[in-house]
Amino acid sequence: MMSFSIKNKKILFLISLMLVSCNYTTNTVFQKSIKCEDCLVTKEETAVGIAEPILFESYGKDQIEDQRPYKVTIENDSIWHIEGTFNSIGFGGVFDIKISAKNGKVLYMMHGK
Repeated sequence: MMSFSIKNKKILFLISLMLVSCNYTTNTVFQKSIKCEDCLVTKEETAVGIAEPILFESYGKDQIEDQRPYKVTIENDSIWHIEGTFNSIGFGGVFDIKISAKNGKVLYMMHGK
């Protein structure tokens, strides 16, 4: 049986998240990146790949997909800040999530009403 190190497990986890988000990535041009040797999440595409499954589970896939295109910014060269776009007429809010570039952990998440 194969034994994986923690680093290899993290890489496999990130790759699997990227594959889950391939529906989003086929229609999107990703441009942002973080230059950080110790960071696991250095590309915008990876950050969105981590955020989407979590947001889908918490708020519903249709609701989150309706908030595309996402607004993605970088804070302090170490935090991915991803926000939904309000595309509807009427009431409602958008999601807001922050992900650590160092380890891929969600630092903050909410959805406006």
